[in-house]
Amino acid sequence: MTCECGCGETPARGAFSPGHDQRLRTSLEKRVGGLVRLRTLVESAERLARGEINAEEHMANVRGVFKAAGGTSRLDG
Repeated sequence: MTCECGCGETPARGAFSPGHDQRLRTSLEKRVGGLVRLRTLVESAERLARGEINAEEHMANVRGVFKAAGGTSRLDG
């Protein structure tokens, strides 16, 4: 099993090499434009899973987060 952060190392135990869970967290935050936007994505996914919003509303939320972060190319289809 390789480290879940994507570095390619093999952890001694668990899913991450020491400190690499923080590396992944930082990378994800950077990709979406910060911790608040990451929270927005998670909350939207939770609302979709609970049936509070539909897939179109969720995708609008996702696109909004990535547009604000300046990276919509993979989501515009």
